[in-house]
Amino acid sequence: MALIVHGAPLSPFVRKVMYLLNLAETQYTLKIVVPGSVPEHFVNISPLKKIPVLQDHDWFQADSSIICNYLIETLGHEALTSLIPSTAKLRAHMRWLEKFADYELAPKVTFNVFRQRIIMPASGKTPNEALIQDTLLEHIPPLLDYLANQLGSQAYFVGHRCTLADIAITSQLINFMHAGESINNTQWPTLAAYFERMLSQPIWRALVEREQITLNKMHQAQVVL
Repeated sequence: MALIVHGAPLSPFVRKVMYLLNLAETQYTLKIVVPGSVPEHFVNISPLKKIPVLQDHDWFQADSSIICNYLIETLGHEALTSLIPSTAKLRAHMRWLEKFADYELAPKVTFNVFRQRIIMPASGKTPNEALIQDTLLEHIPPLLDYLANQLGSQAYFVGHRCTLADIAITSQLINFMHAGESINNTQWPTLAAYFERMLSQPIWRALVEREQITLNKMHQAQVVL
């Protein structure tokens, strides 16, 4: 299977897909496509011009959630199939939490904080500090409250095992970390501990270390400018 992932590694949605491919020990090529400056022909494989897009020979599929499920179904790797809970109720809850990460966490954590703190300066633009502070003080705490409540005292969010929900949530929280923020250990102790456990896993650690190299280069470029 000759797989190509079109996208940028700092995208939490691309990171989700890369995590699964690494978990399945499947070789793939990352073809860099930067959000906001995609080539004109990209619309042919991604109608909304969003990343990631998975290419399997001459077949293309957009949307990280759909791509992840495609990989689980086609690669047939035990480590991937175990990411899907065994009962309908648990699967529904997993899909809800994945959607929560992609549609509730992402707009605040990735687009309002990470994008403003990291991407805007790297593009030579001034970050909107008012937006960042409003997001940190008013919008993100209720989201972390909800996640902490859903996690409770469990090791993982759904069915006491790692699922796609954990991958989607962790991927967004990594962008929060890249933006220089952290989960308050006093206010959300179980969630903070959960995130530390996830980051200690070899695949997450390798992805983050690779991304840190990119972030350092971006920072150095800003200093030169």
